[in-house]
Amino acid sequence: MKLIYLLPPSEGKNPWWSEWHEDLSFVFQRPYDIAVNATEKDLKCKWDRYQEGIELNKNIENSCLLPAIERYIWVMYNAIAYDSMSKQWRDYFDRNFIVLSGMYGLVKPQDTIWNYKLPIETKWLYKFWWDQITQTLDSLQADYIIDMLPGSYAKTIDWKNIRTPYVRINFLTERDEELKKITHGVKKVKWEYIHWLCNSLLQDISDLDGKMRQISESEYVIDVIS
Repeated sequence: MKLIYLLPPSEGKNPWWSEWHEDLSFVFQRPYDIAVNATEKDLKCKWDRYQEGIELNKNIENSCLLPAIERYIWVMYNAIAYDSMSKQWRDYFDRNFIVLSGMYGLVKPQDTIWNYKLPIETKWLYKFWWDQITQTLDSLQADYIIDMLPGSYAKTIDWKNIRTPYVRINFLTERDEELKKITHGVKKVKWEYIHWLCNSLLQDISDLDGKMRQISESEYVIDVIS
């Protein structure tokens, strides 16, 4: 069974480089005009940080590249502990996980990408990517898409018209004798769970569903919504 997990990028990015040539699994026209004309509100920063973000976007094709799994950093990606995985686990992650990026559309972990700053909420990005991403995901002919995106990124996909079956994962915890969605610290929980998924090498959606309804040692519940 072919499973595809959809992940968001990180806002924080490693500024270093190791590659000279771009290597992408999906070739999309990039939203260059949107990126270089983004406002301070779009980029969620001001003054020097805003100017730095605009310069990154303007000069993106003159910068150097890193694999996406090395470019994206901070809490979400650090918690995956990709470097400490066995080769088998890393192969599973590289094969089954795809990042939904405001700049690139869809990115696999070993695709080499430039440094950039373009939050998905930037004006016109939803319209720019809506059809392209939806159609490309369908073209992959997966048995299931597993949505692990925050709401802002999930809105980039036309879920009502996508033909591929999909499920959405929520992370819950018990508070006041009720199960409630985790908000604070959910990034770390999500990416620790991804590490577990790779360790398990899950191949069937029924295995995913059955195991995800158990309370883990970290005292959270995984809920699968179809």
